[in-house]
Amino acid sequence: MPYPPFDFVIPLYQARWNTRAVLEGLTVHYAPRAIHIITPAAGTQLLAQAVKSWQTAPVHVHEEDSFFGQDRLTKDAICAELDLGKSLYPPGWFYQQLLKLGAAEGIEGLSEWYVVWDSDLLPVSPWPLMRQRSHSVERLVALLQHNQWGNPQIVSTWNRWIRSVLGVEPLTDSIGTFIPHHMWFKQSHLIGFQQRLQQYFQSDDDWLLLMMRSANQFGTFSEYWAYASWVAATAPEDFAFYPYGQYGETTERFFDDGTGLFSIALRRYQSQDSAAAEFSPTYAEVEAFIRAEYGADPLPSSLSFESSPRHLKKRSENMHIEELRSRWNPRISETTAVAN
Repeated sequence: MPYPPFDFVIPLYQARWNTRAVLEGLTVHYAPRAIHIITPAAGTQLLAQAVKSWQTAPVHVHEEDSFFGQDRLTKDAICAELDLGKSLYPPGWFYQQLLKLGAAEGIEGLSEWYVVWDSDLLPVSPWPLMRQRSHSVERLVALLQHNQWGNPQIVSTWNRWIRSVLGVEPLTDSIGTFIPHHMWFKQSHLIGFQQRLQQYFQSDDDWLLLMMRSANQFGTFSEYWAYASWVAATAPEDFAFYPYGQYGETTERFFDDGTGLFSIALRRYQSQDSAAAEFSPTYAEVEAFIRAEYGADPLPSSLSFESSPRHLKKRSENMHIEELRSRWNPRISETTAVAN
């Protein structure tokens, strides 16, 4: 029995060296009906032109600046609600979370169930997103982040946001977190989520504005954990996940903006000049390199290519275990080199 067709939604700050591989990998492993990319206006035309030659499901590119409307609900207007002063997170980080939660408002005909996928997450030996049950299809996410690492103060704030704003208990797991860098969303559940925001604030203002005001009140929020907790509490039959031990234990996370250890090794494998400006490998090329590099070792379920330079400044005690285990983490390589 074929699974119901569905769409991917990917907020994308800007196209990077790994964008093609990620989109082609999603197509190879999941055969979506369509892939919707939401990106700043400056990059839409170039990206729309580039994907024409990529081996992907149909790709539709949407401008993030006016995604929710041309007038009152522009990106600038929504972000103007923020009043955080000096914050670890820029306004665009919060806005990107709203794009995930509100994708159906800016994408006509989006599937009722859709998958948001972080733009830097490459599927390698990934998990099935659906499986057949006796009378239904179960949709699952994989827990990819261990809960013993990370900033406990931020996690505590997310926890309080869920309890206070949504009025439900935060969904927890003994090993993994519900910040898995991808998520199934169902439009009908998101409507209830948004209505709950209005109840909490006792306001008829748009939920997008209320989400930003909630950040002013709490300092931050987590779209994935909040949604997972909401559905687990209000429609538990519609939320399922693979435990961390199935796919999280092999995922890796590391800095690579196109100049990292992985990129350098990939270029070398392809006998490509590291100074060449054009570097946008296909998924088939990246997969072949990974298989050759890992050899008899288990393949990672996925790789996360972090592009923020702050990952180069992290102290080992502040790294996630998915970073600490990665052979592509330059900080770990430096430590090993000094030790030897």
